[in-house]
Amino acid sequence: MVRFRVLAIFLMVVLTAGAVAQRAAARPDLNGVWRLKVAESDFGQVPPPEKQSETVTQAGEEMAIAVAIERPESKQSYTLRFRVGSGETPMGMLFPADAPFRILSVKGEWKGAVLVVTERVRFQGADGTIEAKYQLASGGKKLRKATHVTMPAGEFDTTTVYDRE
Repeated sequence: MVRFRVLAIFLMVVLTAGAVAQRAAARPDLNGVWRLKVAESDFGQVPPPEKQSETVTQAGEEMAIAVAIERPESKQSYTLRFRVGSGETPMGMLFPADAPFRILSVKGEWKGAVLVVTERVRFQGADGTIEAKYQLASGGKKLRKATHVTMPAGEFDTTTVYDRE
């Protein structure tokens, strides 16, 4: 009976340690400044920006993604702050109430080694969603972001590739 108990405890410790190690390994380090590589990206019907960067600050499940975009007609910057796995985080104060594009909320979740960030947005009065899947590539030197946009006027996908600074 004692042997059985010792064996059961040993197996529980081994399985728990394995699950913790697998969970940690499944969450890559996305920290850093990521610069867009326009030539390696696919914007589909969307005109590409002149410049874009995303600065990711990851501390456990706390995430901040600072986005800076430059287009010929405008510059835009904002920071998404959220806790992975904790549901939607309101972003009401991120953009002025009369801005044509607003991010209403954001949530993040890990799906294996992929960080999935879902934003509820409003563009020119119409509500929609943006789902971005962040995944490291090339041994952590590149970041691939597959984005799916859903709006009442239609849906489209983009794939952007970034180099780590």
